[in-house]
Amino acid sequence: MVSLFDPEQTLSYAEISELAEPGFFRDLNLDQYADRIAEFYEEPELKPYFKLFCGTYEGVKYRQEIVKDLLTPSVRDAITSFIGRIGEAVICRQSADSVTSTIQKCKWYVDCVTSYYQAMEDLCVEFNTTPPQSRAFYALHQELFHCLNSSSVKRLRESAIALNREFAKLRFHLTLNKEKATFDLAYSFEDYCAPIRAALAKTMQYEDYVPFREPPFPSMDLSPLETFILKQLERENRQLFLQLEAFGTKGPDVISQEILDLIRELRFYIANLDYMDRVKSWGVPITMPLVVKDKELYMDDCYDIVLALNYMKSNEEVVLNDIMKANFEKAIIVTGPNQGGKTTLARAFGQCFYFGMMGLPVPAGVCKLPYCTGIFTHFSNDEGSDSLEGRLYNEIVRVGDMLNGIDNRSVVILNELFTSAPTADALQMSRDLLKRLLSRGAICFYVTHTFEIAFDSDDYVSLVATVVEDGSYRRTFRIVRKQADGVAYANSIVSKYKLDFSHINYRLRKR
Repeated sequence: MVSLFDPEQTLSYAEISELAEPGFFRDLNLDQYADRIAEFYEEPELKPYFKLFCGTYEGVKYRQEIVKDLLTPSVRDAITSFIGRIGEAVICRQSADSVTSTIQKCKWYVDCVTSYYQAMEDLCVEFNTTPPQSRAFYALHQELFHCLNSSSVKRLRESAIALNREFAKLRFHLTLNKEKATFDLAYSFEDYCAPIRAALAKTMQYEDYVPFREPPFPSMDLSPLETFILKQLERENRQLFLQLEAFGTKGPDVISQEILDLIRELRFYIANLDYMDRVKSWGVPITMPLVVKDKELYMDDCYDIVLALNYMKSNEEVVLNDIMKANFEKAIIVTGPNQGGKTTLARAFGQCFYFGMMGLPVPAGVCKLPYCTGIFTHFSNDEGSDSLEGRLYNEIVRVGDMLNGIDNRSVVILNELFTSAPTADALQMSRDLLKRLLSRGAICFYVTHTFEIAFDSDDYVSLVATVVEDGSYRRTFRIVRKQADGVAYANSIVSKYKLDFSHINYRLRKR
């Protein structure tokens, strides 16, 4: 069966579930995004698919073709209907497994066969009317068509349809009152209640006639009355019930694991598209990125989608920022005061690459991305700060491990490295690390407190977190492309610790 993630993929859902979580996942808050999707749609089985990062240009294009098809309303409706009909077939199979009556089991099996292949036929008809453009859906169409036209499936469907047609003809008349139920096979189509309803129409508070407010027999297992009715019908239609039993007990399990895996993959795409539509309806942009082979990139109005979801709950404004790198530019250096939005921008940068390589829309207004083979991140945290070796040692070890997997199509996002080292040492180590990364051709996004790095090369893009220039140094969370100067950062530190002229002068005069 065709895979919706990779035309060459042979992994089963069980194997995908055992894959390790990507190393960048938690740094970019993507684990929180996956949790939100699973929780909102109550489908935890979708979470393993977030691990299937694509690292090839053709693979990304393959996935984007699927998404573009699903953005076509007619195709999306057809796929949604297909998922629903297969779901009905699965419920029928589960019902067959849960009941004890042989007749019930066999009839549920007939309904399972009917719904299962009808779902395939309906999708093929829709694809004939509106041919999909993606290679994946074209291949799916061909596979379903060949399945439906195989001799064994044709015979199975014809038998199931014929049985259902005959069972639909069965009629009986049941009269219920407080003391007894009267069963009669001489069923009449005449509605004896119709004249009464017509006569009392003006006094009735509702127009639609509802025979039962609740199902008379809510349990899956047969009640004594249902068992009695079924026996009477079986006695009068012995041959039909024998055909049903023979069909139901000897028939194969028609629902394949490949189809179930396909349904999960379809639900993964549709759940992400539906959820991103919700995000877009709240006033922030979502767009399909242009994925290219060169290394030019731009992300207009990008943002951290997880932070945006948190802000939307509290009606806070989501600040949008722009990132641009020409093909010849080698690294993006982000500097500025603490709490100015630099880490958030780093996550937004990584999320755009992640969603783009997954073939999905990205949290930005306009986006052009070079395809990448992998995302590597290092975000500073307190892990290892109390260990014998200390934070600096652990950072160096992690960075060393990272270097082993980086190539010329890697994206590397570093956030505030070497903060525990003296400034001069941190600057030298940062320069050495950048030199190694750039020698391998990686795309680097470096958030750092050592702003001097931005002066090292004309091929570096310098982004600076801005503050309000009124002496308060309030953060705007806007990060703009300009030459790093460290002034806002230095002034912010001076103000925080009350080391500016006015405070020092005040303390001296008090002595």
